[in-house]
Amino acid sequence: MPEPSTENPAQHESIAIPIDRVASFVVGVLVVVVTASFARRLGDVVGLFLAAVVMAITTLPVQRWLRRRVGNAASLVITALGTLAVSAAVIFVAVRDLTARTAQVAELVDRRLDQLRDDSLLARVVRATRLDTGVAQWLEDLPARIVVGADEGSEMATQGFLFLTVVVLATFLQASGGGIVDWFVGRWPRGDDGPGRRGDARLLVDDIECRGFGFFRRTLAVVALASTIVGAVGVIVGLPGAVGVGIWLGVWSVVPVVGKPVGLLPVVLLVALDQRPVAYTVLAASVVALAVAHVIRRRWIEPRLPMTVAPYTVAVSVGVAVAGVGGSVVALAGAAALVAVLASDHRPGPPVWWAVPVEHTWTLGGVALPTGWRLAALAAAAAAGGVLAWVALVDAGRAAIWFLIAGFVAIALSRPAGWLARRTGMSHRAAGQFVCVMIAFVLAAATLTGADEGARATTTLTERLPSIVADLEDAPLIGGFLAERDAAVWVEQRMEDLPQQVRTGRPADWMPFVGDRILDLFWIAVLSVALLADGPRLVRGATRLVPARHRRQWTRLVGAAGVALGGYAAGAALVASINASVIFVIAVLLGLGVAPALALWGFLWNFVPQIGGFMGGVPLVVFAFVLGPLEGLFAGVAFAGYQLIENHLIQPSVIGAAIDIAPWGTLLAAVAGGAAAGVVGAVVLTPLVGVLLVIRRELASDDFPGTTATQLPHVREQSVDAVVSRA
Repeated sequence: MPEPSTENPAQHESIAIPIDRVASFVVGVLVVVVTASFARRLGDVVGLFLAAVVMAITTLPVQRWLRRRVGNAASLVITALGTLAVSAAVIFVAVRDLTARTAQVAELVDRRLDQLRDDSLLARVVRATRLDTGVAQWLEDLPARIVVGADEGSEMATQGFLFLTVVVLATFLQASGGGIVDWFVGRWPRGDDGPGRRGDARLLVDDIECRGFGFFRRTLAVVALASTIVGAVGVIVGLPGAVGVGIWLGVWSVVPVVGKPVGLLPVVLLVALDQRPVAYTVLAASVVALAVAHVIRRRWIEPRLPMTVAPYTVAVSVGVAVAGVGGSVVALAGAAALVAVLASDHRPGPPVWWAVPVEHTWTLGGVALPTGWRLAALAAAAAAGGVLAWVALVDAGRAAIWFLIAGFVAIALSRPAGWLARRTGMSHRAAGQFVCVMIAFVLAAATLTGADEGARATTTLTERLPSIVADLEDAPLIGGFLAERDAAVWVEQRMEDLPQQVRTGRPADWMPFVGDRILDLFWIAVLSVALLADGPRLVRGATRLVPARHRRQWTRLVGAAGVALGGYAAGAALVASINASVIFVIAVLLGLGVAPALALWGFLWNFVPQIGGFMGGVPLVVFAFVLGPLEGLFAGVAFAGYQLIENHLIQPSVIGAAIDIAPWGTLLAAVAGGAAAGVVGAVVLTPLVGVLLVIRRELASDDFPGTTATQLPHVREQSVDAVVSRA
């Protein structure tokens, strides 16, 4: 009798591993490696292709007009050569005009530096660093870098070759664009009794071309018209830099809300610095150009595509951050196309090739995935798209920082704007504009009152610093500590050696940094005004895009996050205002002429967690020591006492009610944000962490709404019949 087998049957079972899934994993890994290795180059290729698409769409009406008269081939050649000629002429005129203007600025800076006393510390630092020649060289290279994107011969040749490549690729797209569109539309099926989904796809493409890119072409035409008016008047009256002023005003003339004041800014500065009749003539021409652009935009541009200020400014800022002036043009065209898609009534749905038969799918965690070659293609596309998206996010990281800070500022200003709108009956946009004008007035007043006095106080501080430290050696508490270490002698030696120590710092190394920070402040201000004006409309538009069954949840979360973030922003602004008021009062009591500038400095630094209060009070104490040791000690003790009150009483009671974060959580958020994005990260990450905690509490609450069931057709018919019968 044979013995029974003691082996486990499961040991003989084989494990089947689908080869398509293994192949998809391998393909995805390979695509990630290859894409990561050539991500930068692939990003440049994608950018060139998008620029070619925008150029082809922009010049398409001209090419079609020429095709009806001289034929297809000749129209393509004439359009390409005309694009090259017009672009080269505009670049040449703009660079030459900006060069003349920067030369005047360099001469003005040189005269201001010559006014310094030869024996002063600042004069010795200027001579050691050769600041005058460095600034002149940087300003000389600035026009080419702004317009062309390069200031050296080899780099400019590379930019010229890339532009020629874009023109050639745009010509190819114009020649074969109809076939590409037909192939794209053909991915959708025809209907049984009509065009069906293919017709909707064709109408969607028409909406993108006519409404989206039509909006873009008309916008460029208005920019050219306004620029020509101002530039021509400036050239006629002999204004240096007239072309640059005209282009600046023309570009901003088409931007709603913020365009007019930003466009007039260089003209107003010109009038303030030059009181000749020439400046007033250019100012009058600028006002006329803005009025003409406003009428054209309201009658022939906005009715075709409702693109408001926020999408416009966000697109342009992202383009500037990624690829400069050319990137802003491409980004604006892409934003217009996206708005046209969202505003279109024709939605064909996913194409046929998008649908996968059920027998060729498998489920992973509730998600249906394709099998076979489709899975490999999906893995490759997802891997490549993820890497390219990461590269694009890194390139646009600067714009993301602008957007986050601007959103925080807009939310903070929405409280006073809403209060003003309720009290006066004006619209939310008008109230926001009034608040922004008042803030601009306060900033301008603080800058003007503190500029000259601050320069004189800084000069006095550098001259008297050794004697101030010597006086502190006789003061109680800290006098003995300073005297033992000969602090006055050490400070005097350091100041004597300062010019030699900074000799290695060339202006060409740090001037671009200063220019970038000025650009950051400019875009943050523009985006703040745009988001303040368009914020409620953007929230309503985003709510309409949410599926109906999740809309109640979305509304609840957005409302809770908005209340928390608004309360934090408004509370932080209130605490910062109190801090600025205390600094202003102390400075006025001490007789410091830079009191407004010191208050503004303290207000801005107070938004930074942990170290903001200390950094905000340092200039107050330093300038107070210029008056004498007792004044400096008084300023330090008074401000330190206020900081204790603010940190333990004011801030917890004002901000803690909005976002309840433990002190250690605030510290970790500030450290993490500072490590990731410097001071900006420390300012932004703390309220974002608080908002995430608020959302988590809302999701865990018992009264959080669930999904709304889709209404059945017969129920809807009954409800409609009931409404009709009641009517």
